[in-house]
Amino acid sequence: MGHTPLDRRRHRKSTSHHGKQLALEAFLPELRPMIKLNRVLLITFIAGASAVAAPKFTAPVRYDFTNDMSSLTLRANMITNPSKENATGSLKLQLWATSSPYAGGAIRGHLIATTQKIEGLGPGQYYENLKRTVPYDPPPSAGNYYLTFALMEYSSGAYRIVSHVNMSSQKQLAPRALFQMSGPWKWQTSIEGGTVELSVAKISHTRRGKTGTLKLSLWLTDEPYRGGRLVGYEIAQARKDPLAPGYQYNNVKNVAKFVPPPSGSYYPTLVLSESDGKKFQVVAYLTSTTPASF
Repeated sequence: MGHTPLDRRRHRKSTSHHGKQLALEAFLPELRPMIKLNRVLLITFIAGASAVAAPKFTAPVRYDFTNDMSSLTLRANMITNPSKENATGSLKLQLWATSSPYAGGAIRGHLIATTQKIEGLGPGQYYENLKRTVPYDPPPSAGNYYLTFALMEYSSGAYRIVSHVNMSSQKQLAPRALFQMSGPWKWQTSIEGGTVELSVAKISHTRRGKTGTLKLSLWLTDEPYRGGRLVGYEIAQARKDPLAPGYQYNNVKNVAKFVPPPSGSYYPTLVLSESDGKKFQVVAYLTSTTPASF
């Protein structure tokens, strides 16, 4: 049977403040001759320390990216509220990417994942094996980042970090590609027919608006293409209509006119380009590491 988040909240057994007073008096008999008010204040301070609601991680935390890097799962093995009297505010789990290790206070970096509001904990309650899968928001520039797993509590009108774990190693992150081509892909020339058949499983994009006109083309190069300026021969191309936000092309098949290259051995690359109204620019590609002879 499944559990709601509330099912995972547990209660810890409370202890008596009176026991703490007896222990203090037995351990410090020399306090008895002192002014009684001082002894009462001291005991009240010690007993009241656990009354403040301060949720915290008390077991390991971890994160896992999905295979397509579109989302990640945040896991906290244990979150506790040690207070015997006060409840916490609403909670959130967050994962931050920063250029240097987080050392407390205000955090400066990029928030790459955050949960929705999680119900706060009552006195002595805790969450066990808390797990949330949330969208991944990559940083604006590529690099190696320090990651901080943060527990946020809502207090005084805002969410603030109340507990955190700095992950042990840096993570290489990069902005999400605006376009993606997913294989399998293939091409087939017809010398007699003067055509090239191009096919690819999927063309997708993440633009918030409509894309420009797209071009699917087959290029031949002397070395496997790895990005940057294309130097070689474009032997086939097919234009495709722009894609609206959230739309994609599936099971793409186009027949293009064949433009024969000079005789030789080349590495084929299926290239997707987008027009900005003036020229086409490469936005995705799939390269073969097996040469083909013409």
